[in-house]
Amino acid sequence: MMRKLKKVTRYWSGRLRPASCPQLFWHVGTPNFGDDINPSYFEALSGRRLRLAIDRRKLHFLGMGSILKSATDASVVLGSGLLTPERPGANLNVLALRGHLSRRTLELVDDLPLGDPMVLVNLLMKPEGGDDIGFVPHVRSLPRLRKMIPSGIRLIDVSRDPWSVLREIGRCRIVLSQSLHGLIAADAFEIPNIWIAPAPDMVGGSFKFEDYFSTLDAPKQPHEISFDLLCAPPLGTASVGRFTGNKAEYHAFLAAAIREGRNA
Repeated sequence: MMRKLKKVTRYWSGRLRPASCPQLFWHVGTPNFGDDINPSYFEALSGRRLRLAIDRRKLHFLGMGSILKSATDASVVLGSGLLTPERPGANLNVLALRGHLSRRTLELVDDLPLGDPMVLVNLLMKPEGGDDIGFVPHVRSLPRLRKMIPSGIRLIDVSRDPWSVLREIGRCRIVLSQSLHGLIAADAFEIPNIWIAPAPDMVGGSFKFEDYFSTLDAPKQPHEISFDLLCAPPLGTASVGRFTGNKAEYHAFLAAAIREGRNA
């Protein structure tokens, strides 16, 4: 019941905004900070309020997440990525993509701006720092994994308020993450992190992760989740992935697209 209420609240908070606001589409499903943060995140980047796109025959931005398969001919892609290496059917208008794997699948030019917009989170907020070892499960694994968290590991619940999730990540000294945006936030905050491999039932497997890693200075190696791993995390394998693009330029590019209403 609580999750359903969160979903309805998120839908209407994005929908009931002035019609003059630029329209943005993001995934509205199971509460998950990487999806839920879209409107407030792009508002923070651009200084403009945004409205959830409902009639997707009208021009709209396609926001953060593995949602390119949801594109229509009226979508303007602003940092989205593919979940699997399959081309969407729509005629895409792409301003920026998450990574090289999405770009190659779509057969787009090499100089297209690349990067998941979450790589810019350190320009919007600073981590508080702390001593926690945090674990960020994938939203679908959360109910199962919640029961196997040992003492000494902070469970970071991705269904909570997205900015609260980011603050919790920022209080960690090490982050273990099965969530893509948990890894991206940890990298952006320069917090050493460990990639927990996708569960077998996660659609797309490692594709979206590899897509993001293609914009870093080095890939990450997956670790299979287990109670033993959580009890004794391999902290020596933790690393920080460095975004190879220019964050200031990427921030300016995304902000200008929204402020100038390139979907209007």
